[in-house]
Amino acid sequence: MSPDFFTWPEIQALLARSLPQRQALQRLYARLPTTRCRRRAHCCALLPEASLVEVLAALAAIQEFPSERRLDLLKKAIRYFLVNPLEITSCPFLAGADCLIYADRFFGCRAYGLWSPEEYERRAGANRQAKSQMREQWLRLGVRLPTAVFDFQVPYCRKVEPDGAGPEADRELIAAEEAIEKIADYLGPEADRFRNLYFSDLSFLLAGLLLGVPEALRLKFTLVQEGLRTGSRKRLDETLLGLELPDAAQV
Repeated sequence: MSPDFFTWPEIQALLARSLPQRQALQRLYARLPTTRCRRRAHCCALLPEASLVEVLAALAAIQEFPSERRLDLLKKAIRYFLVNPLEITSCPFLAGADCLIYADRFFGCRAYGLWSPEEYERRAGANRQAKSQMREQWLRLGVRLPTAVFDFQVPYCRKVEPDGAGPEADRELIAAEEAIEKIADYLGPEADRFRNLYFSDLSFLLAGLLLGVPEALRLKFTLVQEGLRTGSRKRLDETLLGLELPDAAQV
């Protein structure tokens, strides 16, 4: 039996019924420590993992864009998914030094610069371990990925001036992180489907919706192999050029 991946109509249904959860998410965000950010976009090199409710908030924001801009953004997200083992690009929502969905940006973005150096390093270590396991999975497929990509870590932020820092702020952020997952769980089993099938990765979700999950994974493997062997991005460019919004997709 194949995994129960999301369809566009399911995403539309989730958007329609998730307004209370998205409003609860915004109320939680409003309680986070305030900051004065210099907006250097250092934290925007990667798309952070997110819960389903955060993803739906982002998709609701994208839904308000004109269709041409919406499709361009979706293409950037799919490109990110397809080539992120090969290169460090940037978050698909980054435009210059601005975030296109700043009011609905993810918890991972908001918490960057608020963690204490000790907690940030602890999390960075866990991330390195997870990436090491992913590298081993690629090796079992006969693909050796660039060390620079898998060793990359967004540096600790010293460009944000938080109102409050240290262990007390860490505890507050951890509690907020747990609360966001509980809000997502009110959406039902779909929250676990997103965690388990898409690894909390919005770019994977969008690639699966526009390309189909089997094709998205097959294409990613092919593009990574070609990129390592020849450096070519021709197939990637052709794939993205041919993408259109499905009739069922309003995001």
